Amino acid sequence: MKQTRLSRYIIPSVISMILVGTYTNIDGLFIGNVTGNPGLAAINFAWPIVAFITSLGTGIGIGGSVLLNRARGEGEETRADRLRSVILFLLLLSGALFGAIFKFTSPALLTLMGAGDDPAVYEYALVYADVISVGAIFQVVGAGLVALLRNEGKTWFSMLSCALGLVLHILLDALLVGKYTLAGVAISTVASQAAVALLCLFALRKCRFAKPTAKDFLPVLCESSAPLGINFVPSVVLLFTNFFAMSVGGTAAVTAYTVMSYAVYTFDYAFQGVCDGVQPVISYAVGANDKKEERRALTAACKVLGISVLLSVASTPLLMAFLPDFFGADSEAATMMQSGFIIYAASYPFKAAVKYFGSYFYAKGRALYANLLIYADPLLFTPLLLVALPPFFGIDGIWLSLTLAQLALTLPGTVLFIRELKKA
Repeated sequence: MKQTRLSRYIIPSVISMILVGTYTNIDGLFIGNVTGNPGLAAINFAWPIVAFITSLGTGIGIGGSVLLNRARGEGEETRADRLRSVILFLLLLSGALFGAIFKFTSPALLTLMGAGDDPAVYEYALVYADVISVGAIFQVVGAGLVALLRNEGKTWFSMLSCALGLVLHILLDALLVGKYTLAGVAISTVASQAAVALLCLFALRKCRFAKPTAKDFLPVLCESSAPLGINFVPSVVLLFTNFFAMSVGGTAAVTAYTVMSYAVYTFDYAFQGVCDGVQPVISYAVGANDKKEERRALTAACKVLGISVLLSVASTPLLMAFLPDFFGADSEAATMMQSGFIIYAASYPFKAAVKYFGSYFYAKGRALYANLLIYADPLLFTPLLLVALPPFFGIDGIWLSLTLAQLALTLPGTVLFIRELKKA
């Protein structure tokens, strides 16, 4: 890939990811001003279901594209055509399968996640999850094809599809939320993602597809585990945090976490957009054994992430001042956010570093390193800290747990990253 192309990947990728994050912010804005705390808390409880569906599509799209770009770098165009067919087939199959699974399991999942502690929250969350499950195939296909288009070099079309989907989402929210509340938000989500999927399919119509062989499927599934995890893990953390926040501070604490998440996860999406933007370049460089291009992509990503972190931290006072009223949170939740935003701001450098390391490892084909770094958070660090800290620090212990978990992940990630660079 030519040097002038690197910005072509990073800039549209960052914008696309921020647009994806804005979907949730818009939903929260409409719902918070219509229903108040119960609706905001309901979206947060149901969000892991939505996040898994979209992360599944993103994981398959990126995981398959990593292999596709390596094949191109190695000059294996026929294998690249087969992998393109595998990606599309897996997106359709997994969307239909998991949509059916969540349709029948969402009541139990929401109860398990703690939504049942407040009947109003539970009813809102169940309606939202039901509609999302029915339209899961559109969300999986849309998210996956956006990632595939980026790897096909159609980065600006990918970004434009996300932007048009967001505009449709806002219009439908404005029309539906006042009358249908959480069901209206869910319908808006499904309809906008269906539009994105159709636009992406249109853009792929001239790409070559070849009949895949059985041996093409397992590598794609294996490569998909890390990008799926890096996109979904924040929502697993959200699940644990919702549970402990509800037990420590009730619905107000979950509302506080919900509103803070709208800002924090927007920053997460921006960090991930930078990392996803350099992934096609690194994957191709690995296949072509182009060490210079690989290093150049890593350096560029590091610089852009550094600027993004500084801007995120600098925005904290502004977010503390206007977000509680903007989203319709009550005074109790607003009070909890004051210290929460400050503690959260300390996590931004570590969040960016963890995403940087994880994306580098799966782009390089180091799936074991990537998965260890990604899944240690929800399986080990966050649960342990959430159990240990709130008894001593109250609600601030919740926010502190999330920051310390990212620090704990950054340390081994740095060691593995330096080790990999020395080997290269």
